Amino acid sequence: MTTLSTAFCVAFAVAAVLNVLTAAVAWRHRHATPAATALAAVAAGLALWAGVGAPLNFPVPQQLHDALLYLSFVGVLGSVVGLHLLAHFAADPQYRPGRLHVVHLVVVPLLLLAAVGTDHWHHLVLTDIEPLDRWPWYGNRFGPLFWVHTAWCYTLLALAYLRLGRAWLRGSPVVRRQVGTLTVAGLVPLAGNLVVISRPDLFSGHDLTPLFFTVTAVLDARAVLRGTLLRVVPVARARVLETVQDIIVVVDDGGVVVDVNPAGRAMLRQSRPDLPADPVGLPARDFISSRALGALPGGRIGYVLDSPTGQHFDVQVSAIEDARGRSLGRVVVGRDITELVEARRRLEEQAAVADRLRAQLAEDAVRDPLTGLHNRRHFDPAAAELLGAVDGHHPVGVLVVDIDHFKRVNDTHGHAAGDQVLVALARELQNLTRQGDLVARTGGEEFVLVLPGADAAVVARRAEELRTRCAQLEVPVVTGTVRPTVSIGTALAPRDGDDVATVLAAADQALYRAKADGRNRVAAA
Repeated sequence: MTTLSTAFCVAFAVAAVLNVLTAAVAWRHRHATPAATALAAVAAGLALWAGVGAPLNFPVPQQLHDALLYLSFVGVLGSVVGLHLLAHFAADPQYRPGRLHVVHLVVVPLLLLAAVGTDHWHHLVLTDIEPLDRWPWYGNRFGPLFWVHTAWCYTLLALAYLRLGRAWLRGSPVVRRQVGTLTVAGLVPLAGNLVVISRPDLFSGHDLTPLFFTVTAVLDARAVLRGTLLRVVPVARARVLETVQDIIVVVDDGGVVVDVNPAGRAMLRQSRPDLPADPVGLPARDFISSRALGALPGGRIGYVLDSPTGQHFDVQVSAIEDARGRSLGRVVVGRDITELVEARRRLEEQAAVADRLRAQLAEDAVRDPLTGLHNRRHFDPAAAELLGAVDGHHPVGVLVVDIDHFKRVNDTHGHAAGDQVLVALARELQNLTRQGDLVARTGGEEFVLVLPGADAAVVARRAEELRTRCAQLEVPVVTGTVRPTVSIGTALAPRDGDDVATVLAAADQALYRAKADGRNRVAAA
């Protein structure tokens, strides 16, 4: 008998030590998750329960026996309350017990402990404690309050395992491993305790439940030390929605708002101060666009919404269905993309400016900076394109214009005066051009006009008109007034050539003849 008592004492001591270690490890991780604090309370209660059970394997005075028995009730109630809270926190780390829940978990154990402490007066917990001359040294008969205590403990544990069961069914594989570890750890001693209470004769009336809880200590210690419980903390979806900055509105199948996250409520207060602060229960059409409440082809639509407040939202609407495919409603998610839209608008404006600058640079590259007329770079391909369309019915006239005695103007009045004469002549050329005509400055004081569709008579008339207008010019300069004249050579395609070089050469020959004949005149090729 001594050997058996020693074996049980060692087993209880080992259980107590394992639970103390579990409590210490869990307490070190209390800041990671509330489940760690609850686990520490469970392990501490089990350590006390197993620790006081060790000396009860030997004959001790009845006063000490009664004191140890009272402490065992403290350990039992503490571990049960801890297991109940552990299940809540493991299923939802954001869970916070309400006031009534806290009062219930505190007041009931205190009342039960008070009943145990005063049991020698009323004997409602244990109706009789009878000394024995053999192990387990004392025999107990359970009173009505003991069964109240037992029923209350089992009720808390049943609620805990129901919550763990729901978490297991809804959880991810990681969460299922966590919940499964806790469930197995609790069910093993629970089954053993049921055997102890229902068949006390199997263990000669001795309560071996603390030994069963050794399994709980080992499994919980494994969960904590390997990090399964504390490494991955499941976060409730509802808590995630509370922190999401996107607007989330849930609408039931009848078009009634059933949930709005804080970001959605803040947006509603800003855009529709006339509506109640809590939009739940309102018809969704009161503040959600008809497009979001319309048909959902494929179960989802997306679009950009421009609000009256100047904000822009990317709206995604998704259908919600039950497991059978029946419609439950829809969830509307709005993400503020105002900054993105504004950034895109700025980029588009910058791109438009860049396009304008590129076009301006391209235009500047083919313009004479002094007169504003096209230069040779633009003239050659443009003239080639016009002359390429020449046929017998659509001739093209070419005028080569040169300022008479331009070097004398520069020498007498200065280069600035020469520039003014060039600008004045260019202005006259522009005034005399028609839609489709091509005019360019091709040299220092030389200009060329290309007149599509002009026959010989039109070319002669236009050339003479230009010569007359230029002869009438009076260009004021610093040193007085300059009255420039021009000599003009004309050619006609295809009569005088069918490409740019040939026609220009013919017009140049005519120009030389006009100058040789006395200048300020027109000569035809």
